[in-house]
Amino acid sequence: MSQILYMLIGPKGAGKTYIGTLIGRCTTIQFIRVEPIWLSLQPGENGWQKVAQIIDETFKNYPQVMIESLGAGEEFERFRTVLAKKYTLKMIRIYADLETCLTRVKNRDSADHIPVSDDKVEQYNRIAANVVYDWDLEINNDVPATEDAILAAIQTLL
Repeated sequence: MSQILYMLIGPKGAGKTYIGTLIGRCTTIQFIRVEPIWLSLQPGENGWQKVAQIIDETFKNYPQVMIESLGAGEEFERFRTVLAKKYTLKMIRIYADLETCLTRVKNRDSADHIPVSDDKVEQYNRIAANVVYDWDLEINNDVPATEDAILAAIQTLL
């Protein structure tokens, strides 16, 4: 079996972490939360390089790995290009109304998330909402998708 990297892409507050955690708990896909990696960086460390190292390490024990990201920007695109040379990528769009996303960000526990002002969340989310890839799957999480619906959608990729 080839090594498959699933990338959950979407705005902050769209539900990527929730969906990834659910999939990690209910399937054989190993979910890696990216924000805690960024929060643990030491001065001078490259965040995308650190995430790539952790992905590489995780693939030593699991054939399928999942991460979450906004999926925007030149650095992400370089990161994605490097990973695409090593692994089969499955791009999964997670989306929700941007006002819903902002409300979720305001109401979540911020301990495991990079602190960002509401204005920046809105700015980043406008950018993330316009990211386009050749999506392997799209999940509308505006009204939170049920666990069964999420798992059924992921099963179409397995």
